[in-house]
Order: sequence, then C-alpha cells, then structure tokens
Amino acid sequence: MKKTLALFALVVVILTCLWLFFMDPDKLTPDNPAGKTTYYAIVNAEPGGKDSNGRYDYELTGYTDRGKSKKLTFSTGKKLQNGAFLKLYSTYLRGVTYWEEVRPEQLPEGIKKLISK
Repeated sequence: MKKTLALFALVVVILTCLWLFFMDPDKLTPDNPAGKTTYYAIVNAEPGGKDSNGRYDYELTGYTDRGKSKKLTFSTGKKLQNGAFLKLYSTYLRGVTYWEEVRPEQLPEGIKKLISK
C-alpha cells in the first residue's frame, strides 16, 4: 500500500513539473517570443481561401535567422498585402501563434538574401 501511494505521489509530482514547464504563461502568450521559433516570410501568394470563421488561410515558407526553412500555415482576419514581409512566432505543437508585418530594413541580413530568391 505504501509503495502504491509513493508511486502515485511521484507521478503527480512529475506531471505537475511537466505542466509547469510546458504551460508557462509566458510561453502561452501569443505575441511573446519566449519558447517560440521566429520565422521571417514574404507574402507571395493569395490566401488559400476562407475557413468557416471567415479567416484567410495562408501557407508560406518561413526562414529562421540561421536560414532553416519551414512551411508555415496560419490564418488571419484580414487579407495580407502581396509582397509584405512578416515576422511569425511558431511553436512545435501550436504552429504559428502570432505574426506581425515588418519593414524590409528590419529583416536580418541573411534573411533578406533568402527571401529575395
């Protein structure tokens, strides 16, 4: 009985620690880059259409500061201007949580070369 209770307590402690690590409020805030990968992309395509909520769906290729590329899908309430530069925050499980439009001079040098291809 004592072993079962001790094992149960250990499982509860481990699950609580994991919850605190993954559910940190800073990481859950969409516009906070903590715990997220930052990608830069250019809007070079029309939206894929509207979803059931009337939001525009986009699929863009984003690049990290190190040049790693990834296909990113997200939706937005407004239609984005073709040729606009975006800074996107993405997490492994939730995908793109936040995006903002940036000016070309705000892009890192390595990104400018990748995006202009």
